[in-house]
This record gives sequence, structure tokens and C-alpha cells, in this order.
Amino acid sequence: MRETKAGHTGFSSPTGLVFGPDGAMYVSNWSAGTVERISPDGGRSTYLDGLDAPAGLAVDESGALYVADYGADVVYRSTAAGEKTEFAAGFHTPTGIAFDPGQNLLVANRASDEIIRVDPEGMTSRLAGGLSTPVGVAADADGTVYVANYDGGIARIRPGGRPQAHSQEVAGPGVGIVVDPDGDLFVTDRAAGEIKLVRADGSAESVMRDLDSPVALGLDSAGELYTATWGDSAVFEVTG
Repeated sequence: MRETKAGHTGFSSPTGLVFGPDGAMYVSNWSAGTVERISPDGGRSTYLDGLDAPAGLAVDESGALYVADYGADVVYRSTAAGEKTEFAAGFHTPTGIAFDPGQNLLVANRASDEIIRVDPEGMTSRLAGGLSTPVGVAADADGTVYVANYDGGIARIRPGGRPQAHSQEVAGPGVGIVVDPDGDLFVTDRAAGEIKLVRADGSAESVMRDLDSPVALGLDSAGELYTATWGDSAVFEVTG
């Protein structure tokens, strides 16, 4: 069982968590309408503000930050200098976001039960539908897409295929779902207060328990796992 290492506190419903190429951590403050930046030396600042309900975060190969605004139905792109532009619009409560191996942005379209794919030019297409309130999305190195459904369970979409049930051992996933450098899939189970490792056969093992509504999940450049919880508005490093 992994343990938490005390991290940063004082967030407002932290929903997305991602690291930039310089090692900085970005955390979306759903309730406050901001994205905060924590530098490698621990310095903290508001990176973006004036958002409606920022949810999922992702960083592309150039280091640009992408923010899914659940309330505005928009995904924004921000440069390293914090200059925000609209990258794609017309979503239905976009929640979790992640890049696939081809640098297409995958968007969990919560209200329409879809995963939307956005190419590097901002053009959208439907990757999959018929999901069950998708809130989180991740892709592995082979292009297999994993979806965290808010109503329970993890779905899998193989390249060129349709969604299939992958695991029913996650009671109530949050936005956080990531594939680490070894190809292991980790998810937040907000309903159970746990972070779980989901194996290739769909079985799941709890790697951290007794969390208070874990929602966000992210990996740093070394592959270390971090989570953010709504219950205590904090970010923790998962060690061990």
C-alpha cells in the first residue's frame, strides 16, 4: 500500500492536475475559476483566472497548457507566458482531457456521453459515444484509450474499435486517470476514497486508501504519482 506525503493545501475543488516540461505543477481550481502553478521550488501563483469551471488539464509536446472549461463548453490553450486562447468549442460539459500518441487532444464530453478528438489544428471529431457519463480519459503508447465513467467502471477503446467494458472494480471514478511510463493504469475512485491500479485483465488493486474524495491525478517527469482531493482541498504525492 502506498502512502501520501503531505503536499499543498488551500485549493478550491481541485479537479485537474498536470506537470509541465519544466517540472511545474498546474492545478485547476474548479470552484475558484483559476489554474494555479506551483514551481519546482514550491513557489505558488495564479497562472490563469476568470475561468468558469476549469476541470481537466493537459500539456502538449511544446509545453502549452490546455484547460477544459466545464462551464463554458470550451477548451483553452495557454502559452508558457500565460496567454490564453480558445482552442476548440462546442462541447457539452468537457471534463477530463489527455493527449493520444498522435498529439490529438481527447476530451471527455460528460453530458453527451462521448469522447471527442481534437486534432492539433483544433478540428473536432467524435471518437466514441454511448459511454456512461465520462469524466476522465487517458491513452497509452499504443493508442488504446481508457475512459473513467462517473457512474462507475472503466471503458477501453482500442484503435479503430468501439468502447468495451474494461473494469467494473472502480465504484465511482473521478476525473483522474493516467497511464504511467510502464503502461500501468491508475484511476481515482472518489466513491471509495482510493487510488486504484487497474490491471490489463480489468482487475483492480487499491494502492492508496482513506482519501477524502480524490478527483485529480497526475504524473511528474519521473513517473511519480500525485493526487488532489476535494474533501480537504489538497494535493498529495503518492510515495512507496
